[in-house]
Order: sequence, then C-alpha cells, then structure tokens
Amino acid sequence: MAAADVESPVVDGSTSGLGRSSASMLLGHGGRAAFAGLTFLLVARELGPDGFGAVGAVMAAAALALPFASLGAVHLLVRSAVRAPEGLPGAFAGAAAITAGGGLAATVVAALVCLLVVPSVPLPAVLALLVADLVGAALLELAAGVQVARHRALGAARAQLVFHGLRFAAAVALVLTPAGLTVGGWAVAYAVTSLVGGAAAVVVVRRQLGRGGAPLGAEVRGLLAQWRDGFHFSVGLGAQALYNDLDKLMLTRLGSEAANGAYTVAYRLVDLSLVPLRAVLAAAYPRFFAAGAAGGQAGLRAAVGLARSIAPTTVGWCALASVALVAGADLVPLLLGSAYEPAVGALRWLALLPLLKVAHYLAADALTGAGQQRVRSAWQLGVAVGNGLLNLWLIPAFGLAGAVAASLLCDGVLALALWAVVWGRLRRTA
Repeated sequence: MAAADVESPVVDGSTSGLGRSSASMLLGHGGRAAFAGLTFLLVARELGPDGFGAVGAVMAAAALALPFASLGAVHLLVRSAVRAPEGLPGAFAGAAAITAGGGLAATVVAALVCLLVVPSVPLPAVLALLVADLVGAALLELAAGVQVARHRALGAARAQLVFHGLRFAAAVALVLTPAGLTVGGWAVAYAVTSLVGGAAAVVVVRRQLGRGGAPLGAEVRGLLAQWRDGFHFSVGLGAQALYNDLDKLMLTRLGSEAANGAYTVAYRLVDLSLVPLRAVLAAAYPRFFAAGAAGGQAGLRAAVGLARSIAPTTVGWCALASVALVAGADLVPLLLGSAYEPAVGALRWLALLPLLKVAHYLAADALTGAGQQRVRSAWQLGVAVGNGLLNLWLIPAFGLAGAVAASLLCDGVLALALWAVVWGRLRRTA
C-alpha cells in the first residue's frame, strides 16, 4: 500500500501532521523549483534579454488572466474537500470542466492583449504559451489542491515533479536540436508538455476519488451557483497577479523588452527563493479553512492562531532568502551572460520581497480561512490599482528601477493593511 493511502482523508484546523505535509510539499515545490530553475536558465540564455523579455510578457498576461479563467474553482474545491468531503468526486469533475473551458476562453482574451503589447511574438506562439498555463498548469493546480486537502501531499508532490520535469526535458531536447531553442519551438514544447502533465494529474485524482456524485452538468451548475464566493477568490487572486505581473507587461510596453528581461530574471530568482515558504503555505492552506470554519471572531482568532504557529518557520526562512539573494546577485551575469548585468541591482532591491510577502500571505490566508475573503480581495484590488498607477508614473521616468520601486511599495502597503484589518477586527469583536 502506498504511503498516501494510509493518510487521513481530510485535514483539520490544527498543525497535527503539518510537518509531514510540508515536507511532502517541499519535495514537490523543491523539485518544481529545481526543474523550473534549470529550464529558466536554458531559456534565458538561449533567447537573450529581448526574447526572454517578450516571452516573459506573454507569461505575465497568462498570470493576469489565470485567476478569472476558473472562477476560483480550485479554492471552492479545497474548501469543499475540507468541509464537505462526501461530495468531492462530483465536485472535482465539475471543477475540472470549468477550469478547462474557462482556460480556453481566457486564452483568447489574453492573446488579444498580447497582440497589442508584445507584437514581436507570433500569434501561434502566443496561443501555445497561454494555453499551457491557462489550461495545463491550471488543471495541475486543481488536482494538487485536492490531493493536499485530502492529506495526500506526497501525491501532489509527485505530480509537480513530473509536470515540471517534462518541461525541463523539452527545453533540453530543443537546445540539442540543430535549430536550437527558439521562441516558436519553445512555445509548442511548453504547451504540449503542460497539457499532457495537467491532464495526467486530473486522471490520477479522478481515479482515486471514483465517479460518485451528480451528473457532470449538475456539478458544473452547482459550482457556478457559488459564483459570489468564486468571484471573491478570483478578484483576490487577480489582484495578486496584477501587482506581481502587470509591471512586466508595462515595462515591455513603456520601457523595453530587454529591460523586462532583466526584471523578469530578478523576479524569477525571488520566486525561486520562496519555494520553502510556498510549500508550508500550500500544506497549511486547507487547515485555514478548517480552523476558520466557525466564522466570526472565533473563526478569525483560530485562523490567526494557525498563522502565528507557522510564522517562526516561514519568516525565518524568508530572512535567510533575502540575505542569500543580496549576497548572490553578482552571480547573475556569470550564469546568464553579461547582457543581464542590469538584473544585479534589481535583484538586490527585490531581495526585500520575501519578508514583505510572508507578512501579507499569513494575514491573507487567515482572513480567507475565516470566511473574510471579501475584505482580503478588496485590499488586494486596491493595491493592484495603486501598482498600476505607480508603474505608469515610475516606469517612463526611471525604467527598470521604477518597476522595482513600485513592487516594493505595493507589497509593503499590502502587508501593513491586511494585518491592520486582522488586528482591528479582533480588537473590535473583543
């Protein structure tokens, strides 16, 4: 019997078993980071700052569209897995259908944006890059979320390893061809491996859950009936994507593709440093729903208690990551080439992001678990709008440095605002 088969069916609101789940997620996220990092090095070196900047802008468009593609289906499903596990088989089938259909629709919309912002990338390549993330990667995240909620974090880790291993293998294969790794070739390989990996993850989870539940159409309608909650999840995630990725599109349009290439490299390295943080948060996410199930003051207090219990580990790691990013910034041109020299200064400033992000992630997940996603989404949307306005002002004036400054300011404001909301509500109810 596999290790995952002997685990409890769902998680609770305590930290019991969180260490084991976090270790499994660290395996998945760590392997994902290793494969993604190696893939990133190959693609960045082969395409150069201009090509990599153009591809990075398309991927930023995908990140902006992704939260609205599935209408928050993955978060509704994780909540359902924790609070109403008996209906999970049918709900998963409905969520997978919504994710795939919504991803295709979002691909069309995002492609129209890319035609305006990144005209240097051919339309077929744009469509391939977008469908890879908006359908393939979205299906993987849906399947992995259910696995974690069912205490099968090791299964989620395996899916992550296979998915990103396929992408890395495709990049290596392209580099070894006579034509080398081109934008068009990488787009096709990226799409094929992503769709295969995402579909395989869904099939595995579907077999584990069985085929119980109502007909597929009824399950889809049932999830869509929760559109208010799904909308709040989508707005929150969309706002998060805006202040994380809008600057890459704007830097491409208002600055240059080369500047965006350097900025994307620096931001990607920050993302890689956050792998352990995301592993712990992914393992803890279903527990926030369980802890906050009571709602109101009791739910928020329990969710904040869970956030406090994981804070020493997560904040400690992010402090180490910030130091490592500053110390290792000079290695970027050595690894990627002298054309990426502007990324060094950007990375040293962006090294503050891990500490700012862990602060607002903990407060945000506590609010979500306690049923207060609406206020979380409102603040995230406000910060996203502020980020866009700052970039409109700072990028034309300061280029790459302006994008860095806007990013730091917005993450800092969000952290302060969300914790102010948390403590304000706890004190008011007390």
